[in-house]
This record gives sequence, C-alpha cells and structure tokens, in this order.
Amino acid sequence: MPWVRAAACGLALLVALLGASGVAGSAAPARATAGLSSAGSGSSGPGIVVGPGPAVGGGGVSGPPKGAPAEQTHPAVVPRSGSAQTRFTVRLTLASAPGHVGVVATDYRLQVFAPHAPHPSIGRCRPARPPASIESGVKGQVVRVGLAAPARGWCAGRYRLSVFLQRGPYCRAPVAGAPPPPCPEFASQDLDVGEADFVVRPGS
Repeated sequence: MPWVRAAACGLALLVALLGASGVAGSAAPARATAGLSSAGSGSSGPGIVVGPGPAVGGGGVSGPPKGAPAEQTHPAVVPRSGSAQTRFTVRLTLASAPGHVGVVATDYRLQVFAPHAPHPSIGRCRPARPPASIESGVKGQVVRVGLAAPARGWCAGRYRLSVFLQRGPYCRAPVAGAPPPPCPEFASQDLDVGEADFVVRPGS
C-alpha cells in the first residue's frame, strides 16, 4: 500500500539521520576528573596520585589543577640566580592554615623540577631530597624553606619550583596496643598554588 511504503521510507530516513548525528546507539564520551584516586600517604590518608609536572623546557605532561587566586602562595626563590653550590631558599605566603580541623587535613608540599638540557642524566640534577612539607602555620604567614642541592651541586640551567596545596582526610595516629583508628574515607585534592624559578650559572 502506498501509505505503508511512505511511512517505512520516512522511518528509515529518520534512523539514518539519528545515526549520523551520533544520537542513536552511542553514549557521550567519559571525562577524567582530576584530583581523585585511592592512593595516599601521611596524615592525609587516601589521596590523589599526581604525576610529575613538566620540567623547565619540557611539555606535554600536566599536573594538578590551578588553585583559585585566593589560594595562591606567590612563591619566590632567593637568590634568583647562583652557582652550583648556592643555597637557595623559597619564600611563600600561606593562603590557608596548614594542620587539621576535624577530619580535614591541609598541608603544602614543594617540588623542584630540573632543567632538561644539556645534561643527559636528569637524576644527577635533581635535589638530594625533596623540600620539607609545610604542615603547620597560620593563614597569611610568610614561610621560608631551604632547598637541598644535588649531591654534586646544582646543574647549570633554569630550575622550576611548584607549590601544591593538599586537602584530604585527617587520620589519627594509632595508640600503642590498640587497633588503628578508622581513617575518614573521602578523596583528597591537590592544587597548584604557585610557581617560581631560579637560574644556575654555568661554569661557576
């Protein structure tokens, strides 16, 4: 019958259009949410796993999301340039008070990224140990943290320092002879709250 054939053609055309536009039989692509994971350490309990950020001169590797303007620590390295044996110090302003309130722990950690070139072994250029985390203080306080040079001194080039703010579950310390207390179960978050750089002069 003519009207049956017309209806069938119309239905086929509608299905074709829906398939071409991705509406029929497909789901929206999933998005990765930064800052959520089940790994963690220290008093922060379960937290996020943060990959290493890009070293100076590198690219393609992303780090934690940027914190809001009110969360920035405005770090600076003193002196701005030096030699292989210079003692560099980071100065920053705490935008939040480190420590814990209730079940939420807040702290700052610092990470130093070595220059890429001309050294084939970046491990040789990394600091001997990471800068100490900042786990106490008051909002607005200016804090100074010394940077430990690599065992053979700083490599020539431009280093970058990043400051990360971590908020996560506060886990109470266990008491001797008692079972460990339960740790709050919610995700931690890392925020990039400041960057600075310093230069090591070659041949000095």
